[in-house]
Amino acid sequence: MTAPVRGAPGTAKLARVPWSTWGLAGIIVLGAFTSMLSSTIANVATSAIGADLHATQAAVRWVGTGYLLALAAGVPLSGWAGRKLGPTRLWLVSLALFGVFSVWCAASGSIELLIVGRVLQGLAGGLLVPAGQTITGVVAGREQLGRVMSTIGVAIVIAPTLGTTLGSVMLAHLSWTWLFWINIPLCLVAFAAGVRWLPRVRAGAPTRLDVAGLLLVVGGLPLLTYGVSAIGDARGLGSAGADVSTAAGVLLLVAFVVRSLRSANPLLRLRLFADKVFASGSAVMFFGGAVNFGAQVILPLYFVQARHESLLTAGLLIGPQVIGTAIGFPLAGRLTDRYGAGALLVAGGVITAVATIPLALVGTDTSYLWLGVVLFVRGFGVALGTIPAMTAGLATVSADELGDAAPILNMLQRTGASIGTALIAVLYSTHVDGVFTPASAAASFQYANWWLFAAACLVSLPALALAAAERKTRN
Repeated sequence: MTAPVRGAPGTAKLARVPWSTWGLAGIIVLGAFTSMLSSTIANVATSAIGADLHATQAAVRWVGTGYLLALAAGVPLSGWAGRKLGPTRLWLVSLALFGVFSVWCAASGSIELLIVGRVLQGLAGGLLVPAGQTITGVVAGREQLGRVMSTIGVAIVIAPTLGTTLGSVMLAHLSWTWLFWINIPLCLVAFAAGVRWLPRVRAGAPTRLDVAGLLLVVGGLPLLTYGVSAIGDARGLGSAGADVSTAAGVLLLVAFVVRSLRSANPLLRLRLFADKVFASGSAVMFFGGAVNFGAQVILPLYFVQARHESLLTAGLLIGPQVIGTAIGFPLAGRLTDRYGAGALLVAGGVITAVATIPLALVGTDTSYLWLGVVLFVRGFGVALGTIPAMTAGLATVSADELGDAAPILNMLQRTGASIGTALIAVLYSTHVDGVFTPASAAASFQYANWWLFAAACLVSLPALALAAAERKTRN
C-alpha cells in the first residue's frame, strides 16, 4: 500500500473542519439520504399499490425486495466505475439516474413496470453511497474523516427509519405515487449543488472491467440476500427456494473472492484485507450490521403485536433510538479523529449490549417512557459502534484505494444486515407456535433480544483486534 491518507489519530490537537468541507459533506448527505429513504418509504404502500395496479401481494413485495437486491448488486460495481469516471462524475450520473428511475416508478401503470423501475432505481442507489464516501475521504483527509463521515452516517441510519413514518403520513393524504415523486426535488437540489460545488476528483488508472468477477458478485449478493430473507419468511431452513438461493449465493461469492485474489485487475481489491486495521474494521461493519439491523426488524413487531399500536405509532415510539444515534454520530466522529477507532468500538459494543438487556425483559405493560430512555441509550451505543469502524477502514488505505475500500465496507454492512435480519426474524417467529398474542409476542421479543445481547458482546472481539492493530501502528 502507499502512504495512508492521514497520520495516526491522537497525535495532535484536532484542526477545525473548514465550513467548505461541511458544505460538501452536506451535498453528499442529501444524495445518500435520498437513496436510503427509498429503501423503506414504499413498504407501507403494499396494499395501495396492489389495489391500484391489480397485483397480488406476492408480486407487490418485489417492489421492496427488488430495490434492496439491486441496491446490494450496484455497490461492487462502484469501485470500477469510480476509477473509470472519477467518483464525482459517478456520483452525479448515479444521482441523475436515480431521479429518472424515480419518475419511472411514479408513472408506472403496471406492477411489472414498477418492479423494473425499482430495480433500476436500486442499482443507481447502490453506486451513489460508495461514490459519495470516496469523495468525502479525498476531501476530508485523515485528520477530519471521522467528523465528516459521521454526517453521512446520520443520513444512512435515520433515512430508513424516517421512511416508514413519512410514508405512513404521506399515504394517509396522498396517492402512493408521491412516495416516488418526493425524490425528484431532493435529486434536483443535490444534483445542482453537486455540479456547482463538488470537487472534480480525478479518475484512477483505467482498467478493464472484470466481467466474470462482476457476474459472480452481482449474482451472489442478491441470491444470498434473497435467500436469507426467504429463510426468515419461512421461519428457518427447509424451504427449497430459500436454501438453494442461499447456498448458490455463498458459492458464487466464494468464487468471486478466489478470482479477485488471483486476478491482476480485480473488480475490487480484496488484498486490502491484508491490513489488520482494515480487516478488523470490516469485521465490525459486518457483525455490527447484523446486530443493528436485526434489532430494527423486531422493534416495530413488539409495538404492533404486543402493544397493539399502529405502524405509524410504532415508528414514532422507535424515534428515541434514532435521536440517540443522531446525537452519538458527531461525537463518535470527533472522538475517532482524536483517539482512534478501537476503544470507541469496544465502548459502543458494551453500551449496545447493556442497553439490550432491558429490551430482553420487557412485558406487555412496560412503560413507554422507560423504553424511550433504553432505546435512546442503545442508539447512542450503535453510533459509537458504527462510524469508527467505517472511518478506520477508509483512513488506513491510500487515496487511490478509497474507491475499493468504500464499496467493500458497504457490501459487508449490507450483507451482515440481511443475514442478521433473517436470523432474528427466524428466532422471533419460531419461539412460539401459532397465532401471536400480546403475551407471546412479548416473550418472542425477549427471546430474540437475548440473542442480540450475545451478538453485541461478540462484536467486541473484532473491535478489540482493531484497537490492538491501531496501537501497533502508532508504536
